[in-house]
Amino acid sequence: MHHPVKIFFFGFLCFCSLFSFPKLYADRVVDSQKLVTSLYNDLVATSVKEMSIDEQKTELEKLFQEYVDIPIIARAVLGKSWRNATTHQKAKFVNAFKNYVSIKYGRQFSEFRGTTLEIVKSRDTLTKAGVLVSTVVVVPGNPSLKVVWQVSDGSGSLKLIDLRVEGISMLSTERQEFRSRLKKLNGSLDKLILEISKK
Repeated sequence: MHHPVKIFFFGFLCFCSLFSFPKLYADRVVDSQKLVTSLYNDLVATSVKEMSIDEQKTELEKLFQEYVDIPIIARAVLGKSWRNATTHQKAKFVNAFKNYVSIKYGRQFSEFRGTTLEIVKSRDTLTKAGVLVSTVVVVPGNPSLKVVWQVSDGSGSLKLIDLRVEGISMLSTERQEFRSRLKKLNGSLDKLILEISKK
């Protein structure tokens, strides 16, 4: 005969699992939606400011620090080259990559002016891929854009790891770009770091 205390605790744990885990996943979806909304609102607020290129870069670096998982993206962009890199090279590449994307996407701040965001649906993949927040960005005078924000807590806290605009993945696009760059540089990561640090 089973001990009544053991039966009680087993039943209690089962009861908790029924309610705790769905709530955990639900919270992750809600928190991901909040992150996307906050990031978007900050982008819109920044887009109406009159700034120089350097100021745009600084502003975007702040947003990246708060909302985007740059180390995860940098690692995914390099792929095999990341695995073969030294710890020092990895650290240098992450900093160089942050500089690169801050300049590249900082030039696109103005595109957020006058737009609005509507969250359509969200889905937790229940894996390291995280939560997919599907949205529509309404652009005055132009067709609306379907944008999916991929948010993951793989590094400990919820951060954006990819952005898909009309089905085109920012991460995949950058991965192809950097593979092409590395090929031209005969696979030299040090030369790549130097190249993207200059711009």
